[in-house]
Amino acid sequence: MSAENEIQEEKNYEEQYRNWKQNIPFMYEICINHQNNWPSLTVCWLNELEIDQNENEVHRLIVATQTNNQEQDYIKLLKVAIPKEIDDKLDNTLLNNIWKTQAVGKVQEELQIPVEFEINRVRQQPNNQYILAAQAGNGEVGIYDLSKKSKVQVLNGQTKEGYGLSWNSTNCGHLLSASYDHKIYYWDTNTAELIKSYNFHSAEVEDVCWHPQNPNIFLSCSDDKTFAICDIRTNQGVTIQQEAHSQEVNCAQFNNFQSNLFATGSNDAQVKMFDMNKPEEDIHTFSNHEDAIYSLQWSPHQRNLLASGSVDTKIVVWDYFKIGNEIKAEDEKDGPSELLFYHGGHTSKVNDLSWNLNHRHLLASVEQEKNILQIWKIQQQLWEQDENDEYIQSLV
Repeated sequence: MSAENEIQEEKNYEEQYRNWKQNIPFMYEICINHQNNWPSLTVCWLNELEIDQNENEVHRLIVATQTNNQEQDYIKLLKVAIPKEIDDKLDNTLLNNIWKTQAVGKVQEELQIPVEFEINRVRQQPNNQYILAAQAGNGEVGIYDLSKKSKVQVLNGQTKEGYGLSWNSTNCGHLLSASYDHKIYYWDTNTAELIKSYNFHSAEVEDVCWHPQNPNIFLSCSDDKTFAICDIRTNQGVTIQQEAHSQEVNCAQFNNFQSNLFATGSNDAQVKMFDMNKPEEDIHTFSNHEDAIYSLQWSPHQRNLLASGSVDTKIVVWDYFKIGNEIKAEDEKDGPSELLFYHGGHTSKVNDLSWNLNHRHLLASVEQEKNILQIWKIQQQLWEQDENDEYIQSLV
């Protein structure tokens, strides 16, 4: 891209951001913009909830610094207090919402753990709220204990860095990591043992995801343009490997409720949804992003909602119940019927996003260049469930 085009693209992003900012009061119940000292490549809500003395909900989340060796890097634990009921009469000037749209709470740093290398990805163990797995920029997979404020284990064997991490929800302590050395590593963190490595992808492995119900099945995706469905009970592991996109596949996630469904996101700017039982063709292609997609996560509360984050600075929330719905001619410019909402609060690449497990439809997201963490919840009427999903059920 020429310097002139880069300048024009930056201007376009700034104009989109200004338009988005003006409409915040109409779109969001909660919208918090928190300035970190450094960018973070990762964000992860912790599965915990407290109620403080003021009857606020207290939620915690993880970010990590990316200082490019200019300063000490950290994994950081942040907390945010959100009133259980949002009251228009509250004095917004006392609260940490720079746009004064609704009454929301402050983001505060609770602790930080020093790390030797920048952290690419952090994920919480589902069976132990204090245990985190982290992929580091030098290829190390480390286990951290929040209660001890330190790294407690190093998993040795991965030879290059990666991003993908997935804890097994049934087999406590079993972890998958995806690596740019073309391999997937299957660990038992109870013993620090490498159970097995898988080498069926022909390029960098970008993401991995355990099946939410079957502890023997996992999904992976790669720069070789394929996804793979694997069964750890077989010798080879891979049972299905299918080309999914025209370019590199960066993320892949199973649906939490309909576990035969999974989604993939790619450098081709498309999100695709597949059925594991008939994976030869995608069920649907979601198209609205304008650049590569690097983050993807299904809602933990509604089976029909999927969020995707892109280099184009947008996060799109998709509703697959709305696939095939008629849209008015004047609304066609806003995107396809299944595009529920797009979050335009970032002005650079979306690095990661996370749905909160304990507050319905609360999301967090981080971006590449502006050191920004955003915590946001869309207005309630946009989340109303449409149970008329006969179209999609006819395909699944």
